[in-house]
Amino acid sequence: FYANSNLAERNFEYHATGKQLFIGFLIAVGIFILFQIFSRISPIASVLLLLALFVAIPWIIWRSLIFNMRVTSFSNVHFSFTGALKQAYINFFVYPFLLVVLIYGLPLLTAFAPLIGIPEVLATILSISMILIIPAAFYVYALIKKKNTEYIINGTRYGQGIFETDVETNKFMMINLKTLGISLLVLLGFGVLMGLFGGGMEMISTFDPEAMEQGQIPEGFIGMIAMLYLFMIVAVILIMAFSITRQRTYVYENTMLDEKISFASTLRARDFAWVMLSNMLLVIVTLGFAMPWAKVRMARLMLENTFVDTSIGFDEYITQKQDEESSLGEQIGDAFDVDVGVAL
Repeated sequence: FYANSNLAERNFEYHATGKQLFIGFLIAVGIFILFQIFSRISPIASVLLLLALFVAIPWIIWRSLIFNMRVTSFSNVHFSFTGALKQAYINFFVYPFLLVVLIYGLPLLTAFAPLIGIPEVLATILSISMILIIPAAFYVYALIKKKNTEYIINGTRYGQGIFETDVETNKFMMINLKTLGISLLVLLGFGVLMGLFGGGMEMISTFDPEAMEQGQIPEGFIGMIAMLYLFMIVAVILIMAFSITRQRTYVYENTMLDEKISFASTLRARDFAWVMLSNMLLVIVTLGFAMPWAKVRMARLMLENTFVDTSIGFDEYITQKQDEESSLGEQIGDAFDVDVGVAL
């Protein structure tokens, strides 16, 4: 994939070895086996293991970013990641924890307020604050997206070149609100289909009441169920495609490399949704044998809709980075291999 991904007649390279990736695989398998053993011996131990893994997630993501950047190069210049572990814990642990507390903690506290002896005045305040949960959750989710995007991109280096992005929380909120609006329209459409489905079932039962009483499946019932499932699958893919492509476009147009090279995304929601849907169907129909072809299709779509401004001395810039790389000589290290996406 990397060697066949080209920009301005220059290609990417992936330098990880099978040994490095295999070690990460063995660690993952070992954790899974330990969890299975502990769950049978001691449920408490299995819960503690899950908690430990949850606490370790920011560290795994941090080491993964370092590893994946170090083993990636473009035109013989390696990428690197310089983000701090402390900030990784804030972005991938503290903020998500606050979001969970906001969504689940406040409603539970309000519901059980009379049982745990919370004063009536405080319970009333909690009840009123429930109105603010949805907008507050939208804001915190958008803030998490902003912080994670800036952490990953601003911590990425191309040789000695510095990536920079400056995104706003309210922009992600607007994308999320538009996505919510589309989701509500989809739910409305699903409700209409359910109404038609109920009416159709009633008509079928009037034509063959004996079959309904005997528990037989009426003709047309399977088709109606299949239509509902198909509608929901297509709707979910379209909603995902809209959100992902809008975020991708916004992040790319606000990202620079050394304040010289800019980026742009022309990925359209309908194209992305079509490739996702057709890939899913092909993988299912072929029992997984079409997976490589599906990956190639998705990679080609992403790359063909990713643009880099190479008009401002791009060749001279790359040559400069190659000279810096040869004088620096960075060592490649080991780490876990975990994919972390930035609006991709």
